Amino acid sequence: MKRFLDYVVSVLLSLLFHWYWSIPAWVLLILHFTLGISIWWFVGALLLWIVGVRVFVRVIGWLTYMGNKPEEENKNINPYSNKDNKV
Repeated sequence: MKRFLDYVVSVLLSLLFHWYWSIPAWVLLILHFTLGISIWWFVGALLLWIVGVRVFVRVIGWLTYMGNKPEEENKNINPYSNKDNKV
């Protein structure tokens, strides 16, 4: 249960930090009330914002994970080097 709550908090914080990505959705909501366009444009833009933020956060998390992996030690194949010394 704690892991699920941590995930929900992470989602809400990432949406809060990227609130400005939702501005087109709010413009569409205003256009719904003023010009009478369909509310589904607003809903679609809001869902696109949520999915876009989640994908962005996942990609950044994956890049951080890949950057923090320890490097493997390479085998010294140089015939002229001193093979006893570690580089």
